[in-house]
Amino acid sequence: MVKYGGSAMENPAKVEEILREIAGLAKEGFPMVLVHGGGKEISAELDRRGLKAVFAEGFRVTDEAAILVVEEVLDRKVNPGLVAKLNGLGGNGRGISGRKVFRAKKAPPAKAGGKEIDLGRVGEVEKCETADVKKALEAKETAVVSPVGQGNDGGAMNLNADVAAAALAGALRAEQLVFLSDVPGLMRDPKDAGTLMREIRAGELAKLEKEGVIGGGMIPKCRSAAAALQQGLKKVEFVDGRVAGNLTAVVKGKTAPGTVLKI
Repeated sequence: MVKYGGSAMENPAKVEEILREIAGLAKEGFPMVLVHGGGKEISAELDRRGLKAVFAEGFRVTDEAAILVVEEVLDRKVNPGLVAKLNGLGGNGRGISGRKVFRAKKAPPAKAGGKEIDLGRVGEVEKCETADVKKALEAKETAVVSPVGQGNDGGAMNLNADVAAAALAGALRAEQLVFLSDVPGLMRDPKDAGTLMREIRAGELAKLEKEGVIGGGMIPKCRSAAAALQQGLKKVEFVDGRVAGNLTAVVKGKTAPGTVLKI
């Protein structure tokens, strides 16, 4: 299971490198599932339509107008675009809308400036329907899944792609979950690569949160990864997606260039 998104996806040449690695790994017999993000593209489309992007505690406040943009960009632009690129590089990808995979409930309000802010159509994963993903894997296809959820009211929900990937990895009991980002891994000092932590136990996360080592968007990412480990996932790796070959090395178990989170 690979989660790829954020600023790590902003360089087309780097995206091609990652997709080439995924295609190569799949050909070598490693079943691959890719959950992608698309925040930059969503913000650009909101801006083009004159809609302001608003964030609270790292979550995009998603009203009815914004969710239409989120779903359109993720399911009809980013997802098919990644699948087309992957297939053009010799891969065998199948695009799957997250609405077929993630059942989601409405997320609780976020706190900002001493006030609670309704996040609108931001969701939390309640359950993963894995049938379509398993069909793709059985057909030796790489499942490319968008972080859009099916809400309890039948409408689309905007999901945190990190949390969605961890939930799906746990449901599939994947061998490994790899978070590709634009940093070397988890560091005690985010400005100093020399403070990279090579291995963390899930039991240490609360202490690291309290110390402020893990903060912001890393909190839900690490918490959801720990929950996936409890479901049977063997390990989670935080890897620099800007460095060619890192993903291949990690999947093949040759090296640990980033941070490994274990039970």
